[in-house]
Amino acid sequence: MTSPMSSKPPCAAGIRARRTGTSSAGSSRHGRRSPPDVRLRGIALDVTLIHIASMSNLMAALGWALVDLLEHPAELARVASGDTEFAQRCALESTRMAQRSIMSRAVLAPVDLDTGDVIYRVPPGWTIATLLPLLNTSAAPGLDSWNPDRWHRHRLADQSVLPSPMLVTAFGHGRHTCPAQPFSLAAMTTAMTLLNGRYEMTPQWTASPRPVRAQIGGVASRGRSVSGRLRRR
Repeated sequence: MTSPMSSKPPCAAGIRARRTGTSSAGSSRHGRRSPPDVRLRGIALDVTLIHIASMSNLMAALGWALVDLLEHPAELARVASGDTEFAQRCALESTRMAQRSIMSRAVLAPVDLDTGDVIYRVPPGWTIATLLPLLNTSAAPGLDSWNPDRWHRHRLADQSVLPSPMLVTAFGHGRHTCPAQPFSLAAMTTAMTLLNGRYEMTPQWTASPRPVRAQIGGVASRGRSVSGRLRRR
């Protein structure tokens, strides 16, 4: 049995905030005794830092969301009509499919790890690094295909098919959820609805774009260049 030790993929916002010693309240650098203008500026810098750091994977996730929509005309039409709730579900689904992050899981009870050549018995107290691209697409039947209707808000609508709801994630779970989630989803949803609402987008590729094969961490990079055509509606 394993349990998420840090139930979220690595988040650039959190990493950079820890390195600089900042916090959302600005109190780590500018305490409550600081002059109001100094403390207010510190808070503004903290917020800006989190937003900028969150963009490290934002553009890649947005790119995959647009690719997925272009390959699903019916869903693209809903997003183009301004359905922001559905657009957010599309963003979550594309992020899930494109995840290449590592999630650490603490072993609670002895577990067998079968590598194909040998089976290792892992004792309690050890930590196993699991790959989200494997679990996100294989923890239950059907997860290897793109389907935004599987989401309800920020969670899978039907979690009963999973041994644990934490086996599948886009931004993490619980208190370990990536702090960039609200901003990233808002940015992706806005971009998707505005671009598809104002422009008719036509893919110029003949084979579906695929992620680069060897990547660990972040959101997948493309395996090859792809292009599309924009025409104002």
